[in-house]
Amino acid sequence: MKKAITTLLLLLLSFRMMGQIDYLEPVKDYTKHTNEINGYYNNVFSLLNFGISHKPYAYYAALPSFSPEYALSVESREGKYFLLSNTLSQNSWQVERNSIKVKTSSTEIGKTLYTLLGELLSLTTGQIQDMDGSTSGLDGITYYFTTTNNKGEIMTGKKWSPDRNTLMGRLVAIFESAYSLSLKKGLSEEDIINNARRLIKSLEDRSKAHPDQYKKPRYAGNFQTGVWKSCEPGKELEIQPELPDSTLEDYAMSNLIYPPKLLAKAAKGYALCEFTVNREGKVVNPHILKCSYREFGEEALRIVNSLPQFVPGMSGGVPVDCNYVLYIPFRPKPNLR
Repeated sequence: MKKAITTLLLLLLSFRMMGQIDYLEPVKDYTKHTNEINGYYNNVFSLLNFGISHKPYAYYAALPSFSPEYALSVESREGKYFLLSNTLSQNSWQVERNSIKVKTSSTEIGKTLYTLLGELLSLTTGQIQDMDGSTSGLDGITYYFTTTNNKGEIMTGKKWSPDRNTLMGRLVAIFESAYSLSLKKGLSEEDIINNARRLIKSLEDRSKAHPDQYKKPRYAGNFQTGVWKSCEPGKELEIQPELPDSTLEDYAMSNLIYPPKLLAKAAKGYALCEFTVNREGKVVNPHILKCSYREFGEEALRIVNSLPQFVPGMSGGVPVDCNYVLYIPFRPKPNLR
């Protein structure tokens, strides 16, 4: 039964769109999942966190889909600095907890590497992408990063199998190297220091150029949003439909009325509304693909039904019917109507 549930879960996750989001993503409260998933996370993290500080300075955990999980903690003890790692003997999804053994390894490091690893997590967990959905997929690894900020708050973000050339891919590579170093393998401490310094510089440069980019809500999941597609066979869309005085997303956000009951509870979420703009530029067949709350879906439909006439999409010089999936994020803010 457990294997069947695991297989079904992974198959469902495999259909999620891999959004190009180069920030750490929020970690959902796994206690709100089903007993099966809740039990997995409780078991795996209780094993991985054995002997590790409850107020982590810099913590890294890797949860592969099929191979054994492992974790690394960067710690300071009695004026010395260490990489402490725990590696499980088997994947926690596949066997019972009492058959899993934990291998603990440790190596002493210098203050420079200790400081840089902490700085990396301070930068990255301080800029968690505001998003709906998930980029998780099949046969990959979910990486968790945790630190404790200056206020004593534990900050955690995650990333699923990022491309090695992205900023988050480089973050994973550095902590993978640190994990290998805890096993006395892989790159030298000096090489990891140099890689960490280069990544910190890249992260700081991005923050200066795009300080609030991670605050803009993004959707990642089963549906492709924000792309016009011709729904007429054999006719490739050459000119996209347009509103006369606004972008579609700007129109949606400027006309959004937050459902009062959800606003009172500070509930947030999203709605995905698919619709067609026909050859005359009129919106037809709007329907909700997915929404966090029924009221968000109703509001998304109201907005789409209120859209003015479009300049229709064109193919070969003639108008064509086009489909669009509109993502509308709902985020409660002061003075929002």
